[in-house]
Amino acid sequence: MNGWKDFWAGVEIFFSNFNARFGWLVPLLLFLVIGGSLFWALVRTVLSGRDLNRCPSPYKTRRADEHLTARAAESLAQAVAIPTVTGDREGIDRLNAWIRERYAGLLEQVSCAETDSGSLVLRWRAAEKSDRGPALFCGHLDVVPPGTGWTEEPFSGARRDSMICGRGAVDCKATVVALLEACDALRREGFAPRRDLYFAFGSDEETGGTQGAARIAEQFSKRGLHFELVLGDGGFIAENHLDRVEHAAALIGVGEKRSCAFRLTATAAGGHSSTPPRRTAPGALCEAMCRIESVQPRHRLSPLTAGYLRASLPAMTFGKRFAVCNMPFSRPILTRVFRSEPRVLALMRSTAVPTQLAAAPAPNILPVTAEGVVSARLLPGEKPEEMLDHLRALVADLPLRVELLDDWGGGPVADRRNPMFALLASTVKELYPRMPVLATLCTGATGSRHYANLADCTLRFAPLVLSARENAGVHGADECLSEQSLGLAVETYMNLMKKL
Repeated sequence: MNGWKDFWAGVEIFFSNFNARFGWLVPLLLFLVIGGSLFWALVRTVLSGRDLNRCPSPYKTRRADEHLTARAAESLAQAVAIPTVTGDREGIDRLNAWIRERYAGLLEQVSCAETDSGSLVLRWRAAEKSDRGPALFCGHLDVVPPGTGWTEEPFSGARRDSMICGRGAVDCKATVVALLEACDALRREGFAPRRDLYFAFGSDEETGGTQGAARIAEQFSKRGLHFELVLGDGGFIAENHLDRVEHAAALIGVGEKRSCAFRLTATAAGGHSSTPPRRTAPGALCEAMCRIESVQPRHRLSPLTAGYLRASLPAMTFGKRFAVCNMPFSRPILTRVFRSEPRVLALMRSTAVPTQLAAAPAPNILPVTAEGVVSARLLPGEKPEEMLDHLRALVADLPLRVELLDDWGGGPVADRRNPMFALLASTVKELYPRMPVLATLCTGATGSRHYANLADCTLRFAPLVLSARENAGVHGADECLSEQSLGLAVETYMNLMKKL
């Protein structure tokens, strides 16, 4: 015991003598370490910005062929004017009939089959037998309900100021029309593909694709088909990447977040609204929704997202560039730095957001139950059960039940070293030489995930040039697309098919 006391006394004497003679060195060294680290971080940020070149808008570097653009714009306006809200079989049938009439010449060379759900499958056979595996282009015929707040009638197919307006103008009739117009233009040129080209246009993608893309994939599997490339919608060409002027970028989705929905059911005493209890079912449900909206899952930065952020440095302000340049040390502050960028935040973590609420059928009734739906998008590798545990922990003290309602899956992340990614990137680069091509994660669900198990490489990219306004119109009011954007998409698809 005395030996321990002597040892501890010696330690105290040593530190006392050290502080008396060299105590000033400790804060100095600490200052130098912190100051040096901060100085080096600033130097790295400044150096990273020296060679950052602006990429002008694609409209300033290229103009689409006028004839192709005019024909494609007329086709898209006609297609948008046919209402095809998911579940409207009559509308889907009308659109299919229009496709057969509009592209009658093309369908003399390209076989076209219609499924029980109204989905279309087209096959353009290779001119000669080849070892090249087939390629599949995906899209969908259905659209979400128009909602309110439109300036014009949502299914008018109006054309004004060189824009095509209406529900589906971007998502996803533009992709379908651009693909068909590209094939038709190539046919008129006498082009013959070097591999089989398939086109799958589902009829219910907006509600999961279980009757459309999923059944088409099942038939492909039974036939033993395996694709070298599956290319669906999801990514696009951002005219102002990260909302920065003169910073365009092509965003190719190599994967997508897993989409699922959870149902919350709150219970309480019912009765007349004139004598309310302390807690009602709608009140408990609303409190739960507020908690879920406020407390999102912890962020997780994947290598894919980290690479996307580094490649996006030209479009970032100095503060954001400082945080990205100095990863991984700056990871704890990334979510605060990008708090005004919901699209970037969605790449860093799984998300959950309330989307539907239902309670009493009349204003003076206290309902016994109130139900709500939470839409969740999970990062690759995360499971619905993990999100379910997160939601249940948030509302454990409330009188409600949380259960998994739907799980639409997400699919694997494609390897960026795959030759098909390089082929698509080079096609974009040929049309827009200075434009960066970025691999990213699609935050929304796409129909291409149903074909992922049948492909070597599944990518999500529609070569549409979208401004911030056009991107905001997807699933919103006043959805519209520039005629030039559509014409450029047709040219991009034509060049890609020639390369395949």
